[in-house]
Amino acid sequence: MIQISSEEIQFYDNPQTWESQKHDRLYGQVCERIGYSPDSVSEQMHSRIAEIIQKGHAAIALDFFIRTTPITGWENAKIEAEAVTIDSRKWANLLKKMGSPEVLCCFIITLGKQFDIINEELREQNLFDPYILDAFGSLMVEKAADQMESCIGAQLKQKNYEGSRRFSPGYCDWGLKSGQESLCRFLAPEKIGVRCLASGAMIPAKSVSVVMVGAKQMPWNAPCRFCKEIKCPYRRKS
Repeated sequence: MIQISSEEIQFYDNPQTWESQKHDRLYGQVCERIGYSPDSVSEQMHSRIAEIIQKGHAAIALDFFIRTTPITGWENAKIEAEAVTIDSRKWANLLKKMGSPEVLCCFIITLGKQFDIINEELREQNLFDPYILDAFGSLMVEKAADQMESCIGAQLKQKNYEGSRRFSPGYCDWGLKSGQESLCRFLAPEKIGVRCLASGAMIPAKSVSVVMVGAKQMPWNAPCRFCKEIKCPYRRKS
């Protein structure tokens, strides 16, 4: 079976080493997430947003853990693997269009507990600062997950496989609660300080659990092409 270890994952753009010019780009993205145009905020607000971004950046302690498990079937509106079950008709149908889907690459990635601590400290002072920090944290953990997707895709390619787009519990028609339970049983994320709650949420809050499919042939890497939910926020263009 294909194996991809954490040691094989090399971030090409680790957010913990970002320089000031990248913070400038992040400022605009954070503004957009909280509903402001970067060019329209006051000088005072600009300074405050930039300060919170710096606080958030200093709090990041990026960590992740990855495991793979062989796929054993994709019938009856679910994907079955040796250690994980994905109750998703849309992803199961996509696997039917692949050539030899063989492996699920599963991982959890987190910004770390200090990020939550800073958020709680800010919440005691006002509501605007943690709102900014939350937007920044969501942006950063998604960027980190995107890089994991790229790294895993590259590792699969070296092994003569193709990788799907990443997907998480709560995406498409995969239930959040059942999906998190299945992934957390397999990944045991406590080893990197992440805890899954009964609701499907995770602590630290800025943590993401992810699955990718590895197959010999993959004409389409996400079910969006065959999905009629045009306004879905997770819709992929390719």
